[in-house]
Amino acid sequence: MPTLRRRLLAKMFYRDRMRRRAYVEGHLRFSDGVEKALRWAGDAASIHVGDTQTVTHNPWLGDLGVTITCASRRSRFYGLPRGVVVCAWLNLSEVLEVERDGGVDGIAVVPAHGRLPRVPSGSGHAPWITAFDAQCLGGNEIERIPEASAPLKATVEGLSDMAVLNQGLIDRRERSAAVQALAYLRAHGVPLDPDGLMVEALRNGWGSTGPEDLRQIAIDLNKGKKLQFTTRTRPERLEEWAQAR
Repeated sequence: MPTLRRRLLAKMFYRDRMRRRAYVEGHLRFSDGVEKALRWAGDAASIHVGDTQTVTHNPWLGDLGVTITCASRRSRFYGLPRGVVVCAWLNLSEVLEVERDGGVDGIAVVPAHGRLPRVPSGSGHAPWITAFDAQCLGGNEIERIPEASAPLKATVEGLSDMAVLNQGLIDRRERSAAVQALAYLRAHGVPLDPDGLMVEALRNGWGSTGPEDLRQIAIDLNKGKKLQFTTRTRPERLEEWAQAR
């Protein structure tokens, strides 16, 4: 019999999967990308920017007859994204902020970028595109993040059972459990793929900045940083995750 948490997660995942998602890759001119995204969004289209400068540098955005909102409280466009949202010049974290808003029916990212080879810690928008199977509307198709290994999938699923729904790793006890689990895997020869872990956290409905936090924990451990944790998970369960096939 599934737990209440499992039923809630399944319901949330189904709802999130019903949300439309697309992107225009950065090689297409920005104005052409916005045009494609608005056409895809239809009558429910709106535009969400990170700051007023996005509109200042592209004044034609204000002539489109589309509602513009902004995440910054200092902006005259400040407001919550609604409808089918064209995310203009938003980075991955900003897109995930829009993703977490319950009033959003769809998301189109313009421009979107893939992995950044010269910046090992940079994944562009690829984890979001991979987790939610976003459609490419223009530019080059962005390469998806390879599937995480079975131990990483089992670990994220196991941690999801322990985490508070929609809270991610805000609680230090949950963060401690994540650090303990990933440190155990790494010490037992399981490679940590930060992007793959983030994709799995998104697929498992982790809230707040949980997916980004899990990714950063993996990056830090891969760099050899000694992250502090208290024992939260039984060794036999950690071993079960590490041996998953």
